[in-house]
Amino acid sequence: MKSSVYRNATVAACSFGLLWLLSGCYQVSVSFEPSQPETVSELSDPSKGDFKTSLPKNGISSTVISTADSNSKETNKPLLAYSQDSSQKAAQEASLRMSNQTNQPVRLALLARRTRSNSHIKSSKSVNNDIPAHWDFSPQEGSEQGLILSLPKGNLKLEKGDILVAFAQDGSRRYWGPFVVGETTEPNWNAQHKEWQLILSQ
Repeated sequence: MKSSVYRNATVAACSFGLLWLLSGCYQVSVSFEPSQPETVSELSDPSKGDFKTSLPKNGISSTVISTADSNSKETNKPLLAYSQDSSQKAAQEASLRMSNQTNQPVRLALLARRTRSNSHIKSSKSVNNDIPAHWDFSPQEGSEQGLILSLPKGNLKLEKGDILVAFAQDGSRRYWGPFVVGETTEPNWNAQHKEWQLILSQ
């Protein structure tokens, strides 16, 4: 009798071990979610929240916290992105004219600012419409007059603090930048045409 119990326990342990090994190899994960979502939300400043205490049927008390100021939470933005949110406009917002005067194929990437002031954030419930933005240029493309850059759903508008980085795509590991709009010498502000101009040269 004892040998059959040990045999069954050994078979069960080996089976679970084999399942664990296979799930680890294929990076399978198992997670359990509660049947009802949690009602307690984090609050950075307790003086701004309304506290309500309720007693469930099982006799254990729980605290529900609701925020009075929904703008207190900041959204994290990805680094490589452009924003389609029209509420995030700054002074000297303008288009970008790019000129590749090199003999190399170049990729120009737009990096989002790391910090955004709360005045530019409409609400914490606003949808984050940030997607990666980059442009590829052939050697000498736009070398004479430059090209105005655009986005899939409209025109590109650079704001002060946006970051531009360009790098060669021919394997030479050459790069230009990073350029911070309005803070570094490039891109240049053209007051006559009211646009930013970036010229990549040898």
